[in-house]
Amino acid sequence: MDRLKLASLGERLKTGGAQMGRMVSGKVKEILQTPTLESKMVDEATSENLLDPNWGMNLRICAMINSEEFSGTEIVRAIKKKILGKSVVSQKLSLDLLEACTMNCEKVFSEVASEKLLDDMVWMIDNPQTDQTNKERALQLIQAWGESEDLAYLPVFRQTYT
Repeated sequence: MDRLKLASLGERLKTGGAQMGRMVSGKVKEILQTPTLESKMVDEATSENLLDPNWGMNLRICAMINSEEFSGTEIVRAIKKKILGKSVVSQKLSLDLLEACTMNCEKVFSEVASEKLLDDMVWMIDNPQTDQTNKERALQLIQAWGESEDLAYLPVFRQTYT
């Protein structure tokens, strides 16, 4: 093997190895990252074992966001993971929790906008495998937010709706 081919092969291995390292590092971080208190509470509020929304837990989460014991950003991230999950029950309960948070916590709307949750809700609506009731519920929330005059300062809601 001549030097040019060997150098080329070495460069490809180095580049491919670096890309693989970044991918593995990201996955390891995701796996090893300890759940936050916020994500644990969202897990409890959106458990597949629930038949109906746990309104006490949902309102407790809202109170903790409002008192700044919980980070609205972390709550929205945890809800986002549940919305993107495959469980029909968890998706439904996540949408209920999201609505409770947006109705009871002023700070949550900016978090919803900045965490790209609306894009994920649109993806959920467009996904043929999503339960029809959950699609309609997500669309109902997007419509309400898009038509709200109170959210005119965050144009992403109206843009997503129209």
